[in-house]
Amino acid sequence: MKEKHTLIVALFLLGLVVYYSFFECHDSSKERGKKIGPPFLALRPEEVKKIAINSLNGGELIGEWKEKRWSLLHGNTVGNWEATIDDFIVNLLMLVEIEKFGVENIQLKNFGLENPAFRITLTDITDKTYQILIGDTNPVRTSIYVKRAESPQVIIVGAVLNYELQKIAPLLAPAY
Repeated sequence: MKEKHTLIVALFLLGLVVYYSFFECHDSSKERGKKIGPPFLALRPEEVKKIAINSLNGGELIGEWKEKRWSLLHGNTVGNWEATIDDFIVNLLMLVEIEKFGVENIQLKNFGLENPAFRITLTDITDKTYQILIGDTNPVRTSIYVKRAESPQVIIVGAVLNYELQKIAPLLAPAY
């Protein structure tokens, strides 16, 4: 009878050791909160007072923050368009730089940045503008090549930006 209890205790302790070594030692929850790189834009959503999005195919959206809400100066008021703009800005500003590298102007076409699919211009509360060029996705479609207009460097950001662009696309109206 005593051997049976000893065997049960030994199996229980073995189970705890296996659990700890498998789940606790390899727990990536400590790593989950870490960002891959620096923020793509050092800007908070509440600091954005104007947004302009132009697509390669001629679509355009211009929104301005007035009196604690978005005013659509140009674009389609489809669905819950104010929340869509808010969501787009929040997720755009949550992007982090996965990788950054310099390229010559002649190489921009290799990343879809010679004629970018989208040009996004954000204006902050100090009237500083941030122009972002959105290029192609990488070959495995896990990230996107982007570029700040004033910088010679191409930046790789997560492909979640594609999803955000798909959500905002119905708001784009033909340009004037």
